Amino acid sequence: MTSAESLSTEDCRITEDAFTRIRDSQGAYFEPVQGLDPNQFAADTLDPKRALEAATVLQRVTALENKCVLEIGAGCGVTHIVWSKRFGIDGTAVEPEGEGFGESAAIARDLIAANGLDPGRIVGATGEDLPFDTDHFDIVYSSNVLEHTADPVQVLREGLRVLKPGGILQIVCPNYLSYFDGHYAAFHPPILSNRFFCWWMKTIYGKDPAFAATIRTEVNPIWARRHLVDIAHTMPIEIIGLGQDVFRERMRVGAVGQWMALGKVGRLVKLAVTLKLNRLAAKLVVALQGWTPLIITVRKGSAP
Repeated sequence: MTSAESLSTEDCRITEDAFTRIRDSQGAYFEPVQGLDPNQFAADTLDPKRALEAATVLQRVTALENKCVLEIGAGCGVTHIVWSKRFGIDGTAVEPEGEGFGESAAIARDLIAANGLDPGRIVGATGEDLPFDTDHFDIVYSSNVLEHTADPVQVLREGLRVLKPGGILQIVCPNYLSYFDGHYAAFHPPILSNRFFCWWMKTIYGKDPAFAATIRTEVNPIWARRHLVDIAHTMPIEIIGLGQDVFRERMRVGAVGQWMALGKVGRLVKLAVTLKLNRLAAKLVVALQGWTPLIITVRKGSAP
């Protein structure tokens, strides 16, 4: 069985306390939704290697070393810890308290303190209302948060507002024109409405749709382009990409993460590689706007 000690690396020591709290709260909640053992859920949530994978994607467009970084959605603090120790970032993260998985902020602060860092860097706030000055951060980053926010468009606007001219915003989230939902570990057709998503999970998979009803399933590449173009009317921005390049590369080499329920997708991708259909499949999926994840990457320009 995976333990906190076995997860720990030189970049982040995982404590038994953090492991137990994640296992008994979020892990227990998602067991009937996702079908993942709570111990495995805690291990995947707290694994420092995920933070390094995220850094690899971000560093395709910007260096991380010594940058002033805001993370929208601190989660349990692992990314903040790893990036602080490995890349020397001047990091701040926001995490709402007292709602949803409200203990995440407390777990993050405790884990950050256990790693010898300042727990005050975790700020109780939401992405829709960032308590920071305009033009403050070099990088604004978020992963698996946007689909859970009350107003994802406002999160985009706020993330860009607090970004310095020339800075990079990168938001990683599901693409609901894709074919797999990691929250439910379920394959699905492109989702065009939340009502259909709830119906699909209840009728096809026999899952309680209550959690599905909270997800912003309008988030997809078409949605992202439309709102970024709208934002560009009031703020100079450059859309660098929406994740197609990362998806093509992963399909080319058959590299799909094994976190949470992604093992199901990984097996299909490896089969496509074996049959030498992976490149063709990637072209078709991109043409249909169905790649995953959505990686919204934007550079903020200078005001005229």
